[in-house]
Amino acid sequence: MPGSEPVYVVEDGEWVARPIEDVVRKQLDGHVVGFDPDTFEVGFHAITGWYEGPADKIYEIELASGRRVRVTAGHNLFTIDHDGRLTKIRTGDLAPGARVAVPRRLPAPPSATEPAVVVVADLVPEPAPHGLTVAGPTVESHFATHPDEVRSILERHGYGSTASYYAKIGRLPFAAAREVDGLVSSLTSDDRFGWRGGTNSIPAVIGVDDDLAWTLGMYVAEGYRRPSQVVVSNTEQDRLDRLEATFATMGLPTYRSEAAVTIASKACSALFDWLGMGGKAPTKRVPPCVFSWPEPLATAFLEGLVDGDGSFQGGRTSVWTTSDGLVGDLLLLFARLGLRAGSCARPPRGTAIRSWQVYAPHNEHKLLTAVPLPNRLIVSLREAAGLNQRELAELAGYSHATDLCNIENRSGRDAVRRSTLERVRDALRGHGNERADLGDLDRLVDGDLAWDEVVAVRDTGSVETIYDIEVRPDGRKIENFLAGHGGVFVSNTAGFIDPGFSGHITLELANVATLPITLYPGMKIGQVSFQQMTTPADVPYGAPQLGSKYHGQRGPTPSRYFENFERDRDAE
Repeated sequence: MPGSEPVYVVEDGEWVARPIEDVVRKQLDGHVVGFDPDTFEVGFHAITGWYEGPADKIYEIELASGRRVRVTAGHNLFTIDHDGRLTKIRTGDLAPGARVAVPRRLPAPPSATEPAVVVVADLVPEPAPHGLTVAGPTVESHFATHPDEVRSILERHGYGSTASYYAKIGRLPFAAAREVDGLVSSLTSDDRFGWRGGTNSIPAVIGVDDDLAWTLGMYVAEGYRRPSQVVVSNTEQDRLDRLEATFATMGLPTYRSEAAVTIASKACSALFDWLGMGGKAPTKRVPPCVFSWPEPLATAFLEGLVDGDGSFQGGRTSVWTTSDGLVGDLLLLFARLGLRAGSCARPPRGTAIRSWQVYAPHNEHKLLTAVPLPNRLIVSLREAAGLNQRELAELAGYSHATDLCNIENRSGRDAVRRSTLERVRDALRGHGNERADLGDLDRLVDGDLAWDEVVAVRDTGSVETIYDIEVRPDGRKIENFLAGHGGVFVSNTAGFIDPGFSGHITLELANVATLPITLYPGMKIGQVSFQQMTTPADVPYGAPQLGSKYHGQRGPTPSRYFENFERDRDAE
């Protein structure tokens, strides 16, 4: 993948988007959002390797929901074959109409179980903005208990002549406060951030409740900021009342007109910037912290967004925006709330800029309900149950056996509704077959994956350095992660040689282009990249408990993945 493509990782318990180049080059520890290939359960899985490769041509895959991802022609996405098996499909083999895996729902990160707070000091960039100050009882306490240390730091920052003044008012430039041992980590909601010479400061620690979450959603929908003020517009007076009350709880006075609330505070404007919400409409984003909030707060944020520029009408929740980045964020947020969502672009008219509608239907709808048709799986399960087509059709409540016949023969269709698979699954299970192995059908019906239709695969004309990560926690072959605009599951395709491996490396070579490729003697067609380990492997490849299938191999060796099934069968 190109370096700028976002990957969704969990760091310090919170879910954030990182360019894959940063993840690889910094070898960031953390967990990515990925799915279990056996159960289709989406969860968080440890990153176990990093890969940087030579420059390659980049393609963009666009899906019907508005999701998209940029990858190389050889990168794999996921689909379902006729037997219901998870299958990798190369970008070069994708065509419009194919269906690939996207999240049906996304799990809450570990931090979502804790009360949500905004710790302002954690958001302040480095170096701290000139003029930013912090004041309150914690600062006063450090002046009282560590006067020499604090004065020395002030002198180092050029404030020696005003140290007594700062001590008198219990305030410090934040750049200096950062260097006072234990001060910043001790700040509480009684301390406040402000600007030197300014008024209307904000609490250092802000508890997030439904009102604040809703207010942030309203700002993303209908707000803007200047260096010293924040403005949120709306014509509904009860919503302006709620905005005023929320800012009042933060100790911020407001100025109100018939259609807007204005907060004259440089600190508040800076906070909204540091939260990552953007300024003008085309730059708006969902604050990253929202994805780590408990579900009721994330829902309150969405309600504020809809109240500002959306609706709950027409059997769907809709949001309108001119921010492409916000579209991708909302597709993820809806999935975080367990809602199927899609988007559609509105062509610009006249001098207007392009806009989008992001929507989530309230009930059964064709959006993301289709599954690649596993017709051979249905036939094999029916035959294993000793049923003919007519008998299973009756059990499933079909009026005619031909309804099931058309499904099994793929008549005029390559996909089927999830509800149809559920109907067949329940009929098979109810046929005195409660203990039947319907796992492949269960995961399609109950799993966390949806299947989005490919609209286009475009050659971007760009050639960029590529990056990849390995996801094999504890030796498990998760081998996928969520990436791209709105979230698409991609496979990690780079081969990794595990520490401790001994044997010959098998080279797999495939032409995924539409034209022949000529190979000449002496041409470089592969590479091995080495990475320095900081410590020996705790459990090296070949250790007895791993069941390493390729240890000691000689010559070209085909896949031994089938041994996983033999081992599972022996365990039973």
